[in-house]
Amino acid sequence: MKRDLTRTLSAFVAGLLLLATAATALWLMVSGGVFSSAAAAPAPFVQSAPVVDASPLQVEESVTVVGAFQVSQPRDPFRPLITPDSPIVGIPGVGGEPGGGFTPSGKTITLLEIKTVDGDLVAVVTVGTTTYEVGVGDTFAGSFSVVSLESDRGVFLFGDKAFELKVGQQILK
Repeated sequence: MKRDLTRTLSAFVAGLLLLATAATALWLMVSGGVFSSAAAAPAPFVQSAPVVDASPLQVEESVTVVGAFQVSQPRDPFRPLITPDSPIVGIPGVGGEPGGGFTPSGKTITLLEIKTVDGDLVAVVTVGTTTYEVGVGDTFAGSFSVVSLESDRGVFLFGDKAFELKVGQQILK
């Protein structure tokens, strides 16, 4: 008899917890507006502000603003950010004038071509202004070496850092 009472009490408590969970879920959905129609919901404050594009066409676009937040991006993703007519501004280099530009330091390496010489692949590489013809395992320009070559690309080492170049590509190291 005691077992029957324990089972009944357990079933009652489980049912009560299930009912409380369902009531809480229903209350959250109703208060969140899940069951209300879109027509009954109040519309957010939306304001359109004209934006004048700086392109030569002087196109005028409308930007949607909700509250104090801009919803859409008015910039054309295909228009370059920097053009030849852009003003020269920037961070000065060491000992230079503001807007003096950035002069990269390091060596520029370009893979000009890969050709076959006596059955072996040879890369024609330019480092700075000097051109080298190198094969797999060769070291050139001080700290560059060739790891592997294929017909259209090569893997090189600069010190202990590996990098890959395709024919026609250039990189600053």
